[in-house]
Amino acid sequence: MRFAIYISLLIALIPLCLIRPFFGLCVYYVVSLMQPKYLCWRPDFQDAILVGVPMIVGAIAFGVRRKLIVPKLSPVTGRVIGIEHRLTRNALVEPSLLLVVLAVLLGYVALTRFLVEFPSALSAESFNRLLKMSLVLALVTGLASDVRRLKLLYAVVALAVAFWAIKGGIRVLMLGPHQTYGYNYDNNFFALTSVMALPMVFYFGMSLPKSRLRIVFLVFSGLICLAIICSQSRAGFLAMTVVLFCFAWTSRHRFKAVAGLSILVAAALFASGAEIQHRIKSIVNYESDISARSRFATWDSALTVLSEHPLIGCGFSNFERAVHKITGGRKAAHNIWLSNLAELGLIGYPIWIAFFIGGSGMAWMLMRFGRRCPPELRWSYYLARGLFLSLVAYAIHGLFHNEEYLDLSFAITGLIIALRVTVNREIRQRRLAASAAGPSAPIAPPTAASRLPKLVLGAPPRGRMQSLVTS
Repeated sequence: MRFAIYISLLIALIPLCLIRPFFGLCVYYVVSLMQPKYLCWRPDFQDAILVGVPMIVGAIAFGVRRKLIVPKLSPVTGRVIGIEHRLTRNALVEPSLLLVVLAVLLGYVALTRFLVEFPSALSAESFNRLLKMSLVLALVTGLASDVRRLKLLYAVVALAVAFWAIKGGIRVLMLGPHQTYGYNYDNNFFALTSVMALPMVFYFGMSLPKSRLRIVFLVFSGLICLAIICSQSRAGFLAMTVVLFCFAWTSRHRFKAVAGLSILVAAALFASGAEIQHRIKSIVNYESDISARSRFATWDSALTVLSEHPLIGCGFSNFERAVHKITGGRKAAHNIWLSNLAELGLIGYPIWIAFFIGGSGMAWMLMRFGRRCPPELRWSYYLARGLFLSLVAYAIHGLFHNEEYLDLSFAITGLIIALRVTVNREIRQRRLAASAAGPSAPIAPPTAASRLPKLVLGAPPRGRMQSLVTS
């Protein structure tokens, strides 16, 4: 019965996904990140394709239109004499250096799949998934590059990922301490996605003007933390600790927040079950834990694979096959950094690092810029900080778990690019409106456009913050 209702709802939404591509993008992320098909006990159902294809077709056919302020020029002097609102069609993909790096990475992966010793057919499914995530990432930059759509997609992505953690936190409150899982019953993957969603949920709530909504998202954040602790994932607990420390450190009352957070975490651990406490203690006493010690053996296997294929690696998605050939075992690397190094080799690995560091650096610069914005643009600081800390959590958790190419990490990168484009557009529109108002306009307090450095759209960072806002 659940599946019948679910498939009927998706079919009814297909026309809207076609004629409203941004709506289709939101539905696609709910379907692909939340995975509601698991609530219907049909994990094999290809629901993402059902809504993804109409969304892509609609984006190409109809695109996205938005109202922009365009100047009226004097036919005699050529100066701006006024402004008018015009409905224009936005580009499907916004220019960005990150997209160029991603294209180079995809080209490298596609080429090396045919140069390694393993047949390309074995990695075809993973490569098709990578192409799909890259295509949707590129569409996010164009479809969500205004304030309203960006905030809406940000909330959709955050809550779709956090759904299982919020659900697990509520169950822990109702039934007591027990191990929590996501839709695929992998506690490490569940902790990874939950800890990446935590800063997005928290800072989106902080960006809201109404205090009641902020309290709701604060409660969601607490439930997510509870679910991460009860997942018994040591990597998730470690990443969550770093994220929460960053929350407290940037508070107005820094030391009080850190002290209160420490007391809260200690109380949560004390109230948790003995099994959860044992898993957390094994982070420090890792020498006595077999599972923790096995990580070092798998890391050595990754270095062994790299020594066998130093330049181009063993090939995309071929790590376990290469380990099986060399050592006879078939284990994952449990480390995204070493796994990618072994698969891409010394030539392709810097490209992947550039893509990840580029996204993190852009989020950091946006966060620094948003901190100096006036109140009407302060939301950009909160959104940028949530995206930046999500990638920080991904990097820390990735030291102990395998998810080199994660749907959520690609969605976050797309949101970072869309946020940069949106901030650029907002600054340009405000400057244009101010210039059209002329000297007779009432004097207003200085805005971000007048007191912040001039920046170049699409250019790499130069100096302090010279890649965010156009002149």
